[in-house]
Amino acid sequence: MSTAVVAAVTAILGIAVGRLWDSRTESARWRRDQKTASYQSFAEQFQALNEVLRVLATADPTADSYADRVERIRLDDFKGWDSAFTSVWLHGSAEVVAVATQLDQAVTDLFYRAQERQLVIDEWKQARVPARQAFERFIAAIRDELRLPPAPVRFFPHTQPGRDIHNRPQPTE
Repeated sequence: MSTAVVAAVTAILGIAVGRLWDSRTESARWRRDQKTASYQSFAEQFQALNEVLRVLATADPTADSYADRVERIRLDDFKGWDSAFTSVWLHGSAEVVAVATQLDQAVTDLFYRAQERQLVIDEWKQARVPARQAFERFIAAIRDELRLPPAPVRFFPHTQPGRDIHNRPQPTE
């Protein structure tokens, strides 16, 4: 009978320890999934907002609808960006939050630059470089945090040192 009691107590302890371990593992998995989803959302919002800003930068600021377009971008298109940025702040590591904050500042600067005057495409390509470089740093910080090897190429090849805005090698002097 004592063998049966010891076996029962051991089984109950095994279940309790297993459940505790399972809940801790599940909690860590949930946090990791939230973090990854927030990073992905922020990256997707960057891509979407980048296109919106391109349209704004190349639009005629003297057009009657221009002021409405700027306001709509500020109120509507930045909602997804701000939500994704907040999610990174809530779930991200300190290192990724710091880089995301730099990216947010670069996008804000690009938004204001896009409103200064109408840009031709080559000017737009040059104006967007700081935001794209900040995006590259954001992606690199995420890959580092997730213990993924550095990507052997750039997401935006023209942000590489020695490349111009058309992704051509720059002449060396």
